[in-house]
Amino acid sequence: MLRFGYFDSDIIGTDDEGMPIFDRAELSDLFCLLLASLVSDGVLALPNTCFKIRAAGNGLDIERMPGFGMVKGHFCYDDESDIMTLTAPQSYSRIDRVIMRLNLLERMVEIIVKQGEEAAKPQPPALIRPSAGDYFELCLAEITLTPKQTTITQSSINDTRANSAVCGFITQLIDHLDTAVFFEQLDAFYQEFVDKSNTSYDQFEQMATAAYEKFNADITLYISTLKKDSTDAYNNLISTMNAFYQDLSAQGKTLYDKYSAEIAAYAEQLQEQGQKDVLAIIQQLTEFKTVNEAEFLAWFEHIRGQLEEDPAGKLQLELDQANAQIGDLETMLFTGMVRVNLNTDQGDFITDSLGKPLLIGWPICNCNK
Repeated sequence: MLRFGYFDSDIIGTDDEGMPIFDRAELSDLFCLLLASLVSDGVLALPNTCFKIRAAGNGLDIERMPGFGMVKGHFCYDDESDIMTLTAPQSYSRIDRVIMRLNLLERMVEIIVKQGEEAAKPQPPALIRPSAGDYFELCLAEITLTPKQTTITQSSINDTRANSAVCGFITQLIDHLDTAVFFEQLDAFYQEFVDKSNTSYDQFEQMATAAYEKFNADITLYISTLKKDSTDAYNNLISTMNAFYQDLSAQGKTLYDKYSAEIAAYAEQLQEQGQKDVLAIIQQLTEFKTVNEAEFLAWFEHIRGQLEEDPAGKLQLELDQANAQIGDLETMLFTGMVRVNLNTDQGDFITDSLGKPLLIGWPICNCNK
């Protein structure tokens, strides 16, 4: 079945317990497969003390130094050292191993001591390294113990971290380095030096020095190669990212300049249109004033003329005249006489001292004669 990852999931339903079902959900083994395909199993080459096993200087104790390791895409890390205690064999020598083990049953990577079998010619315990299973083991060191031993010295510890057959250093996908043959050669040199040391310590010391110098040169070259490859890869990544950012910056500046020009043109257009609209409004107000001012002034003069008269006094005068006329009519009806002005022979009104015309009664019929 084709598997792929990783992508954001969508909820496509719920299971029998009401939990959401995701269409891109994947297990951790896919992520471990990814890491295992990109980097090898083992420990970091730098620092050179990464998960190194050394004598603690206290009886049968050994010290596991801080470090970082990978096993089948899973990793473990400890920034502190740890003390492990071994037990001495009783009758024959024994070889124990300090292993870094992937434990899928308990979902962890652990570092433990795996004890060997006592024998006249002891062998280290076998490592569990199946193609599939619950455990997978890497060997960090082998410790040779003699019967009734009470103290562990550094010479009893065989550091196997550099041996890719049982552990190895973590390398990149593009630079796997098989150190198994190299380690076998070094181990053969070591055994040869041990055998010859019984007869010629000076010769052994010279050969050991040469072997150490060769080993140190090879390891130094290997580490330098790793550094160079990592540096080249880092520089290539930085160059690619810088080029990308420069291209992105240029595109962004072009878009910004275009946007700024469009905004400036739009602002200028708004300003021109606003000026035109203001001028049109002023023109309309001017025309309105010209057309309507004369009519307003004429209307105002007419109203002001009417307001300057005394409408109440005029109405009162007309009312008095009407009342006087009504009084004359009532007198005429009740007396049969009509009141008329008294005139001279020349037709002038005869007035009193106040200048008011004198009135006399004049019969309108023969009823009162």
